[in-house]
Amino acid sequence: MELVVLGLAWLGSVAAVGVWHAPPWMAAAWLAASLPVAYRFRGRRTAAWFALAAVIALAGGIRFDSWRHSESPDWVRFIGSEVVLHGTVTSEPDPGPASVSYDVRVDSIEGAASKPGEGSVRATLNQYARLLPGDQVSLKGTLADPPVFATFDYRSYLAWRGVFATMLYPAIASVSPGGWSPGREATGWRLELDRALQRSLPEPEASLAAGIAFGRDGNLPDETKSEFRSSGLAHIVAVSGSNVTLVAAVAFALFVPAVGRRYALLPAALMIAGYVTIAGLSPSVVRAGVMAAIFLFGAWLGRPQAGLPALAIAAVIMTALQPAVAADAGFQLSLAATAGLLVFAPWIRVGLERASRTLPPALAPPGAVLQVAALSTAANIATLPIVFVTFGRVSLIGPLANIVVEPLFVLAFGASALTALLGWAWAPAGWAAGIVAYYPLAFILWLARTAAALPGASVPGPTRSADIAPVAYAPMLAAGWFAYRRLAPVEPAARPAAAARRVRHVVLAGSIGGIAVAVLLLGFLPARGPGELELTVLDVGQGDAILIRTPHGTTLLIDGGPSQIQLARQLSAVLPHWQHTIRAAFVTHPQEDHIGGIPGLIDRYDVKMVFDNGRSNTTQTYAAYELRGVARSHLAAGATFMWDGVTVEVLWPPAGYITGELNDTSLVLRIRYGQTTIVLTGDFEAPAQDLLMASTGVAADVLKVPHHGSKTTDPAFLDAVDASVAIISVGANNLFGHPSAETLDALAGSPVYRTDRDGRVTVRSDGTRLTVSTEK
Repeated sequence: MELVVLGLAWLGSVAAVGVWHAPPWMAAAWLAASLPVAYRFRGRRTAAWFALAAVIALAGGIRFDSWRHSESPDWVRFIGSEVVLHGTVTSEPDPGPASVSYDVRVDSIEGAASKPGEGSVRATLNQYARLLPGDQVSLKGTLADPPVFATFDYRSYLAWRGVFATMLYPAIASVSPGGWSPGREATGWRLELDRALQRSLPEPEASLAAGIAFGRDGNLPDETKSEFRSSGLAHIVAVSGSNVTLVAAVAFALFVPAVGRRYALLPAALMIAGYVTIAGLSPSVVRAGVMAAIFLFGAWLGRPQAGLPALAIAAVIMTALQPAVAADAGFQLSLAATAGLLVFAPWIRVGLERASRTLPPALAPPGAVLQVAALSTAANIATLPIVFVTFGRVSLIGPLANIVVEPLFVLAFGASALTALLGWAWAPAGWAAGIVAYYPLAFILWLARTAAALPGASVPGPTRSADIAPVAYAPMLAAGWFAYRRLAPVEPAARPAAAARRVRHVVLAGSIGGIAVAVLLLGFLPARGPGELELTVLDVGQGDAILIRTPHGTTLLIDGGPSQIQLARQLSAVLPHWQHTIRAAFVTHPQEDHIGGIPGLIDRYDVKMVFDNGRSNTTQTYAAYELRGVARSHLAAGATFMWDGVTVEVLWPPAGYITGELNDTSLVLRIRYGQTTIVLTGDFEAPAQDLLMASTGVAADVLKVPHHGSKTTDPAFLDAVDASVAIISVGANNLFGHPSAETLDALAGSPVYRTDRDGRVTVRSDGTRLTVSTEK
């Protein structure tokens, strides 16, 4: 008990300084003021412990306050100036839609009058930049203040991590690989496993698997993250390492009925060890592993509360060594969840067992289900104030959603890790494992989406002020103290009646059969192909990406849009989850909004052949494209291909045609299937359009409008095509003002579909009849 009091004194003092900006001595003063009361009612020994707690509180307050008021480094005076910065990469890559960001510790700045000192810069680079912790880099660009958003103080968030400026797409002057270190090797290992998941699973299942297995959730769509918050499942993907305690706890609970308490410790401990290893031994993951081990120790003894003193000691040591840990949401969630499992879960289990006895025996849930429900409920109660402060919402559906998801979450954890390991060793093995892993992952995503859509699933709080959390924890601590001091009664489990066992077996068999039928119908029947020509203009933002599926399922892609992750999401939404082959990819021209996703496509899919127009570019994306070891051929007018009765003909550019404008050398493709003709025009503009019209007919049923509908298109070209359906691939609120009013006026006689307004646009043809559908 005494160690728990000392831990609470330290953490309470840290909270007073961090949340209320109290003086570092405030918590100690309150404890000191309570000494006479403690002596009067509890005696000399209790008063002595209160005095020691006051000393501990004073030390905690001083330690955290000194870190919080540490001075900014000298080099911040260069913010707003263009500099050449020499630094060391200290973080793993943090992916964005078409970028990747790194924390770079500033070692020196050219031209600085004094040594810059400590502190880091957040550098945003091209999406194909590949750096590792320890790499020495030289960056040339402008230092800028991190932004402050209406709902998020990003500047303060970075400052608490020791990051004081940003650099947006600086030029990389040089890169020198760092030497060997455990952190560098672990990060490289984790990135390889992440790429193995990307090759084995569609999106967003691949990103969810990476978040569950080793904390890399950066590629999850913002909409999906919002659904997890509203459904109360945010702990699954919120912060690296925050869920490992609950994973281990649920695994332990599920194995106890099968092998007993003594041997159930083994699979749960293996899960912790596997997570800590695969997740890269980062400090946040190691901290979560320590807390999970503490819980298992108490559960193995049969007295979960016995782990609470160890948890208190671990929390004090962690925050003393690295005060910034106390401000980390992942640490807070892990600490609160572990404490909740240790203190509340046994009592909640007793309450659920007694409630289940009021049900008919055939309807009473099994003991393992009650244990999982107790664990998830305890973790949710304990983390609720932190989740509210971090995300600004309280999920009302969360407790029920967690009871449903936790057992499957353990399965998804193991399946994701296995898929990553097998995919790293041998791509076909990863693909096979990914087919299995897809279903629990897809169910978790479906549950989050469905639960979040329910009326009243979550409610916003009146404020996101951190002041609420300590206030909310006051009654929780009082209840926890009662639960800690009194062991929950252990009641003998009653063996269910034979009728109840038969009902459960029937329900289990029916569930397994229903799932098997659903998997067959929804997952594998599309293997036969769509049965007709299917062309989908993908919604990839300001760029082009067009997917073609022939009647028997041959898959072709024309362009890849500006973002590899957005292309992957769009392809995953259209293709079956087991589809990993692209028969041919066509790159109309090497500009970012058309080639941006192609290197990532080659990394994720088995791309048999890539065709382009032979032009080059100086961008980092084009360099990444050239490095991909896939067969490539250059095309010119006259080239023709046929797949499953679908003809692809290259209309432009002529062989040897060279111009300074990359747009005018775009590949222009004509697709024919039966009586249906489709023309795909890349970005070629009026001069090239006039030359093409002079050399051949361009009439078509469907036109992908050139250059995102810009005014560089000749209205005469649109008249010559005379399409019955026109499609414009364009990004919402783009900086170029596409599509132009002039082009829209010229298309007034045809139905016009736009990806910024309509989302994905799909044209289907049986050879004679066209149908068009859209999906946001």
